[in-house]
Amino acid sequence: MRVGYLIDTQVSPLGDVRGAMEAMIEEGVAAERAGFHSVHVPDRHQAGALAFPGVEQLLTLLAYETSRVMLGSFTFVGTLVHPMKAAEQFAVIDRLSGGRLVTTVSRGFLAPFWGQFGVPEGRMLGRFQETLRIWRRAMAGERFDFEGEHWHVRGGRLAPAASWPVWGGGNAAPAAIRRSAEYAEAWTSDPMPDDDWDTKAGLYRERARELGKVPFVVRMQDGWVADTRAAALDVIGPHYARMVDFYARSDMGREFVPEDLSAYMLAGTAAECIERLERLHEDAGIDYVVFCCRLSTGPSLEAAREQIARFGEEVVAPVHAKYPAPDHPAIPPACRV
Repeated sequence: MRVGYLIDTQVSPLGDVRGAMEAMIEEGVAAERAGFHSVHVPDRHQAGALAFPGVEQLLTLLAYETSRVMLGSFTFVGTLVHPMKAAEQFAVIDRLSGGRLVTTVSRGFLAPFWGQFGVPEGRMLGRFQETLRIWRRAMAGERFDFEGEHWHVRGGRLAPAASWPVWGGGNAAPAAIRRSAEYAEAWTSDPMPDDDWDTKAGLYRERARELGKVPFVVRMQDGWVADTRAAALDVIGPHYARMVDFYARSDMGREFVPEDLSAYMLAGTAAECIERLERLHEDAGIDYVVFCCRLSTGPSLEAAREQIARFGEEVVAPVHAKYPAPDHPAIPPACRV
């Protein structure tokens, strides 16, 4: 069981762009200093309050500025750019970091992302599957040709040569969940309220075992540690509620208003946060948690840095001391400690 940290690359209001960029780099460095096992970056486009639009820019900087933490996308939309271009950028990150990269990759669901790059919105699954096929060929290290319906490669070779674990980003439709077991070493799930989560995780685990793989389940959790649960929820609760409403409307086309959103968060005193992580691991079978304490609307960059240090000392350190580091293909060999 390990806990990573996610940097939200939006901040509203954005204000000083360079200052926000530098603060986000510092978030990643602070997370390593605080003992988090990994730092993850989302794929964002078009938002006005955006400092880093893609995962590649910030991960490249963090590959240079950090020395131990695993670095990952959460998630990279694999249908936006040519697979070889993406593979080249990820190869640089992997080699610069000393082999600390993982990529969570998904088909995507926000139409404006595709519109930004003039990508046709039809047959996205086929485009996504071709991306994965090209990545596998590229990571093999040989020169190759590929003629698909969506992507083409002539005399392709990945330079610098590299390979890294891929995590599955599909966590809504049953077919996408099962497909994660086929192309990836792990299945990831977002922090949205989901009363069917156990069923979905079961679909992934069943398919992974059918394929002879050991399942590896990753769950993102938004939250905050404070002196009391009420104080923690006062800080992070309103931002989490706005995030849930945005994605419910964008992804499901409806308003999502559960009775108690706090039940889905990793928020409270240190003891309460540790207890929830223990339940997630021991009862729900979650192998890895990616923690986020700053969403696009807040809290502030300054408050996030303070929270990273506190959460690392009071929550992450005891959890990492209790559970061994995962020895699994989902984790790069350089980070299995």
